[in-house]
Amino acid sequence: MCGISGICGDNWESNQLYAMTKIQEHRGPDNKGHFINTNHKIGLGHNRLSIIDLSDSANCPMTDTSGSVTVVFNGEIYNYLELRDQLTYYPFQTTGDTEVILAAYIRWGERCVQKFIGMFSFAIWDESKNQLFCSRDRLGIKPFFFHTQENTFYFASDAKALFAAGVPVKPDWKQWTTYLTKGYYDHSRDTFFEGVKTLPGGHNLVYKNNQVHITPYWKMEDSPKGSSSRSINDYSEELQSLVSESLNLHMRSDVPVNVNLSGGIDSGILATILDTSNYSVPITSFTSSFDDINYDESHMIPDLGLTNFVNMKHVTNASSIPSLAEELLWHQEAPYGGIPTLAYYDLHKFMQTSSTKVSLEGQGFDELFGGYKYVQPYHYADIVVEQGWNGLEQQISPKYLSPTVKTQIKSILDYNAVPVNQDSTEHLKTNCLSHNILHFDDEFAGFDRPFSRFLDNILYQDLMHTKLPRVLRMNDKLSMATGIELRVPFLDHRLVEFAFTLPNHLKIRNGQGKFILREMSRAYLPKSLITQNKISVVTPQTLWLKTELKAWVSDIINSTSFKTREIFDNHAIQSAYAQFIDTDQNNSFFVWQWLNTELWFQKFIDNNSFSKNTKAI
Repeated sequence: MCGISGICGDNWESNQLYAMTKIQEHRGPDNKGHFINTNHKIGLGHNRLSIIDLSDSANCPMTDTSGSVTVVFNGEIYNYLELRDQLTYYPFQTTGDTEVILAAYIRWGERCVQKFIGMFSFAIWDESKNQLFCSRDRLGIKPFFFHTQENTFYFASDAKALFAAGVPVKPDWKQWTTYLTKGYYDHSRDTFFEGVKTLPGGHNLVYKNNQVHITPYWKMEDSPKGSSSRSINDYSEELQSLVSESLNLHMRSDVPVNVNLSGGIDSGILATILDTSNYSVPITSFTSSFDDINYDESHMIPDLGLTNFVNMKHVTNASSIPSLAEELLWHQEAPYGGIPTLAYYDLHKFMQTSSTKVSLEGQGFDELFGGYKYVQPYHYADIVVEQGWNGLEQQISPKYLSPTVKTQIKSILDYNAVPVNQDSTEHLKTNCLSHNILHFDDEFAGFDRPFSRFLDNILYQDLMHTKLPRVLRMNDKLSMATGIELRVPFLDHRLVEFAFTLPNHLKIRNGQGKFILREMSRAYLPKSLITQNKISVVTPQTLWLKTELKAWVSDIINSTSFKTREIFDNHAIQSAYAQFIDTDQNNSFFVWQWLNTELWFQKFIDNNSFSKNTKAI
């Protein structure tokens, strides 16, 4: 896990590259390195967080033994040992995974990425081809930002590294409009900065002859489909095998590996499997908490009966939120989830004081196996298509088919459904927006539907466009801000492919999601945890924004910069916030949108000082 950066072209200076690595030191505090080729066509920068092969010989940029291929790499190739066995021709000088990327590229070319199991973004300069080859892991776990200007290509792990090199800092108003009117972010190749793009997960990028070429190497919808006639036990055994293998790979490290533990089933599976794996050193788990018992999941953890774990809990208080919010926004570079994200960041700051370098989290199963309640009507819509409304009512208990749910099913069948969750417009206050500057005429076109089943398409949307991309970005940024590698073993691409071979009824049954996962978990988890319904993350955000943080919110929405920015209708804002304070509504997402927006503009537009000591481009 590291920070990568680079410039390729004819119009750049070395101090721009040095500025890029300087601003990304938080991502890799253990070493900083640079590579500039003899004709100054390419410059590569690297900030290293040492995880596998801690020796200096494993530092980046790393050049192969012939001297013609150089790589900078962020992430982990978890199957690097198995790949080394296939690359015996190569005279390895290190024991880590970075050199495996070099050897694999030399042998298989750009197809090497199809061999990798892991999370990664990397760039390889091939001197013989005079080209830059870049790639990002299938699900986009590790970031890759880029910008092109004046026949020069810039890339980095953080967008701010591009700005440090002199890339102009401007808001992308189309992206801001979509966020404020639809609630979507991290849903496309665009960012909140004009001219700054992201390489999509599962894609390669080649920069050659001043041209950018982006091509997919993995499409989840094209993955091989298994038989739908297998037994529940067969599916459960395959899932258990995939989970166990992924966890074994993710435990590969030359430094201790810890676990981020909550009270949910996914986190419980992660911890209990590791607890029974006979690791010689006790595993430290970390849990985020609040001082109010109503928002504290830590009391559920002893139910797991862990014997080889040492749990540490960290409490986040309301008084720390304003400073945490501004601090984290600098690292996030985009709007982020509210107090839950801040509490998670606060936890990682605590973990940093414990000298933690690697931690696992149980992200992904909800998106893969239908864990969220709002996706269930999509399953019911599939039944209607296959068996009609009578078939639905015969198969599904009436208690799960309320008039509201039936209305949702009809909307889904008419392709008019809007998911009832944080992303939906019912949680926004679009009447509070000004029409002076936002791009209301540029309507968001929606997402692709590559599958024939409604449930598959909504899960695909969550996985590839909405929920998961923003969570992965937020978690990468907050963990790397503290120099911690956060691994997500449940997002092994083989698990993702497996999930989309399952028939609907193995995901959703009896009003609950993750059915097959619950079946698999019977060998690990207490029955009470297996049978409990999905518990949404409950935090004191709404309460605090009405009470302890009221003055902070008022200062921001009454500030001169907020009122003169022409993004919001100030009268409507004051009315909406007064109503928010005086009513019992639980939705506070729109308030957090206001804070996110103003703090972002203050940080990146009003106080832009990136281009100091670098060449402006």
